[in-house]
Amino acid sequence: MACSSAAAWGRTGSGPRPGAPTRDAAPCDGAPASNEAPIATPTTPDTDARRRSLLDRAAPHGVPVLRDGVRGALGRVFGGPPFDPDGDAGDAGLFGPASASWRVLGDAAAIVGGVRALLLQLTHPLAMAGVAEHSAFRDDALGRLQRTSGYVTTLALGTTSEALAVTRAVRTVHRTVRGRARDGRAYAADDPHLLAWVSVAMTASMLASDAAYAASPADAATRDRFVAEQSRGAALLDPRVDLTALSADADALVALRAGELPLPMITDGSLPTSVPDLDAALAWYGPELGVDDEGRAALRFLLWPPLPPATRLGYLPILTGALATLPRDVRHVLGVPRSWTLSAAARVSTRTTLSLLRAVVGPSPAITAATARAQRDPGDGPGAP
Repeated sequence: MACSSAAAWGRTGSGPRPGAPTRDAAPCDGAPASNEAPIATPTTPDTDARRRSLLDRAAPHGVPVLRDGVRGALGRVFGGPPFDPDGDAGDAGLFGPASASWRVLGDAAAIVGGVRALLLQLTHPLAMAGVAEHSAFRDDALGRLQRTSGYVTTLALGTTSEALAVTRAVRTVHRTVRGRARDGRAYAADDPHLLAWVSVAMTASMLASDAAYAASPADAATRDRFVAEQSRGAALLDPRVDLTALSADADALVALRAGELPLPMITDGSLPTSVPDLDAALAWYGPELGVDDEGRAALRFLLWPPLPPATRLGYLPILTGALATLPRDVRHVLGVPRSWTLSAAARVSTRTTLSLLRAVVGPSPAITAATARAQRDPGDGPGAP
């Protein structure tokens, strides 16, 4: 397997995380060690990100003339609403309006976080082998992006039954995704080790983008809660969790929403529950990472996706903003510039773009719809105020 020479991070600490699964040797030989800490989220958000733009406050509900057009363009890229806004009235889903997940995913910075997550995830050769051999990535790349976005949004904002249903659907697909990578190593999409990698990469990326670009970056306590919530959702993809029994057990569902239900991938340490644990998990995966031929194909798509020219114009600052928040070693292995000046310029461009997006679109339509559903009385009909 052709593999780049640099791994993302060196492992820290004196041994594996308690309870963490063992892993095979690193796929890339000769990867230089790095002293750079894995970046999940800074201790203190960027100074510029603390200052909410005047544009963010100028039109809190968006600009009606432009709002529908921009939302339509986003829908063409990420897909339409993936959950039923008229679903079970009063059902706040797995997390609810007061959760860290709704807070972080409801900001436009989450768009950058999604792109960053894809960039980071493609650095794991086994994960990319599954994508290359079992998905419609080459023939329907946008469709795959929409399905992934739909899963993340429904898990976070859908009703409890919708969140469990979309998890069940993903698990059905995962059961068929197994094989051997070019170097002969076996992979399976439902392997808890790979499931954990995809989750920690997504969680870390959302937090890094929130800290860099959110209108009001999350504080330390919120970041910790976000890690715990996202791990709870990801742990449901574990084949050891009986979703049918869980769906039928009202007490277990209450415990799940409260974060009190024992889930194997959390209790065995595979998934983190705080930012320090997240950083440790990223460091633990470091020696396994590298970009092979499948990863480079995915990278080419992310760098130049099949988008209409006007949509691509808006995508470029999202992409450069995502790249700017990646650790230097990851940017190196991806073959993108590591200049501090270029990264600083990209961050400014991305903040400006997101401020304009917030001003034009207003609050997240998905958050607005989910909040209205959660606040309706269970006796109200669909769409009742």
